[in-house]
Amino acid sequence: MTNYDGWTVVLHEMIMHIQNFVDNNPMEYEGKELEAYTTGLGMVSVLARQMIRDIQREKADVEV
Repeated sequence: MTNYDGWTVVLHEMIMHIQNFVDNNPMEYEGKELEAYTTGLGMVSVLARQMIRDIQREKADVEV
């Protein structure tokens, strides 16, 4: 297991936690606050997914 594999696992777990927060709405947001909350968490999730893609990309694809 490499450091990259570790980061992939951490990012995947973070995505799972984000989905849990969206599903459960622990702060009980409503209306526009709920919309902002889910949008913000969605943006973090998209960023984490892109980071996973970048980590898993072949070494030949990396620009130096």
